[in-house]
Amino acid sequence: MGMFSGWIGHLVDAHCRKDSTGRLVFLPYGRRRVGYYLDSASDRQKVKALVAIYAVASMLLQVLGSTSSLVITLGAISGRTGPLAGKLEFALIIYFISAFTFYWLPMLLLWRLYRSLLPELCSSLPEVAPQAMGSLQTLPNPLRRGALIVACAGLLLMGGIFFLVSRSQCPVTYPKARSGAAGGTH
Repeated sequence: MGMFSGWIGHLVDAHCRKDSTGRLVFLPYGRRRVGYYLDSASDRQKVKALVAIYAVASMLLQVLGSTSSLVITLGAISGRTGPLAGKLEFALIIYFISAFTFYWLPMLLLWRLYRSLLPELCSSLPEVAPQAMGSLQTLPNPLRRGALIVACAGLLLMGGIFFLVSRSQCPVTYPKARSGAAGGTH
């Protein structure tokens, strides 16, 4: 469980910066919007809980949504015959419909829920002055490089799967029936 809690800590740190005095600042809406100081451990725990729930739910929706969309698309085009362009067009239509249903719509609903909970969470936190927002420093995050590697590997894997699925199959030839068989009619 230590590795998982460390991963969650890095996800929380991705939403945080430090000001010039070293105070931790939570940026729930991004760097260009309002920020809040996390002065106490209880404030950090409140923020960590909400960001952790959102991050884990988001990751699950991303993995399950994109995987189910890919499986549905591959299943829909597996028995389809015709030219490659027709199969690809059909696959893209099926993928966009299933991705909207299983991935984009749930992610939008999760984001709206997260944004509706943020004002209540941040109402007790002291707000960062606008002039201090320009001098915020990024916290070191070793997950960024790993996430980029995983994303590139996933894209290569999906490309390989689409390549294998779209390859033309070897034609099967059946032997011709013999016309001069014994007992044949004239």
